[in-house]
Amino acid sequence: MDNTSKDSLEQLNKDILVSIADDCMTAYICLKNPGTEICYGYEDVKKALADAGVKMGINDELIHRILSEKRYNSMETVAEGKHVEDGEDARYQLFFNTDVSNKPVIREDGSVDYYNLRLYELVSEGDKLAEYIPPTKGVFGYDVRGKLLVPKPGKPKTKLRGKGFTVSEDGNTYYSAIDGKVEYRNTDLNVIGVLQIEGDVDLNIGNVDFNGDVEISGNVISGVSVTAKGNVTVGGFVEGAVIKADKDIILKKGSNGKGVAKIEAKGNVTASFLENLRVYCDGNVYSNSILNCEISAKGKVIVSGSKGVIYGGDVTGMLGVESASIGNSSNVSTIVRIGAAKQVHKDYQDTLVKLKEITAEIDTLEIVTHKYERLREAAPERFDRENYNKIIQSKIIKNSQKAKLQEENKQLFDLIKEATVSGVKVYKTLYPGVRIYAENVIYDAQTERNHILLRRGGDAMRIIELGDDE
Repeated sequence: MDNTSKDSLEQLNKDILVSIADDCMTAYICLKNPGTEICYGYEDVKKALADAGVKMGINDELIHRILSEKRYNSMETVAEGKHVEDGEDARYQLFFNTDVSNKPVIREDGSVDYYNLRLYELVSEGDKLAEYIPPTKGVFGYDVRGKLLVPKPGKPKTKLRGKGFTVSEDGNTYYSAIDGKVEYRNTDLNVIGVLQIEGDVDLNIGNVDFNGDVEISGNVISGVSVTAKGNVTVGGFVEGAVIKADKDIILKKGSNGKGVAKIEAKGNVTASFLENLRVYCDGNVYSNSILNCEISAKGKVIVSGSKGVIYGGDVTGMLGVESASIGNSSNVSTIVRIGAAKQVHKDYQDTLVKLKEITAEIDTLEIVTHKYERLREAAPERFDRENYNKIIQSKIIKNSQKAKLQEENKQLFDLIKEATVSGVKVYKTLYPGVRIYAENVIYDAQTERNHILLRRGGDAMRIIELGDDE
């Protein structure tokens, strides 16, 4: 090779521009038009890439194509790294429905079909509930400079906790140990036995008290009680009975309580109709009609359907009351109450007092704790570990009690706050004879009013016309 050719090749090498992306995952070349009969060669490009530190992911086929097509003065991708693929976290595959809706079906007339409510998923003994899918390690990657990119391995999941199931020998598959209701939340899996009673609950069966859900296919006859830690569902009618539940109560055919029935729930109460009974619940009351009842709900009282009616009795929905009609053409005396009850305000003030007291007790324990800790440092021979441990345990208990009080206080505060804007919605007719209390504000209906919302406004009751779409 003569000196002229050698100089030309050296110049060619200088005219190969190599660029590497900031993340080192892509390398580019730009070939300057040589303007001579001497062309770039494959080895020229490979040398330029090597000199720039590009070692991995080089696309040789593309380089040959760039050279043969003489793609000059343009940036061309010639090397690409492989992105790392992090491992997938472990997960549980569930073999039961976790999206159980408790929304009832609305009939054509706007009333609600409470008979076909489904609040939970039932499983049988031996049913496969869940399978553990282990984490993956991931896939290694590299950049164009040859740096190995290490994947982040997936995280394992803790074993499922709970009761009512068995686990396979390898610890990966979970099976139901009993017939019952399955619940899943985070890593808690529970199969809870459901007490199913075919037929009526009467004096022959006696009172029912169950640590779970109770399902009764028939009626609940006068003179008996049903108590459950879970939900209570009655497929038939409820007469003069007492039903208590720590969750929801569903009366699919409703109740005529004959003036003696009492329904108490820490959740919602749902019934086709309610007549001549007392209902107390921490949630909402849903029905198609409420006649001559004493009802107190910390949530709302919602009467559905174009024929929905409340008349007679004393009905409280702290967060609001809704019905097509309230009262009737006979002007029967009917009381409706909204807003937080006096007892709620009292309970809220009581929690404030208790919080102040328990905070002072914790502060005192904190002072004593510091004294013991200083004594342990200064004179360990006088340090009483047994008393110190008792104080620490007392602090733990008091802090737990304080946390519960704070949660209760917040719930009461939120209830009072939300209740201040509650109202009574009447979609059709409010009749004379109805008295509405919004805490200390009273409204007596003197004439029929249609399609209105009543809400407290200062020291008076505001009456707002509802829109056509409400």
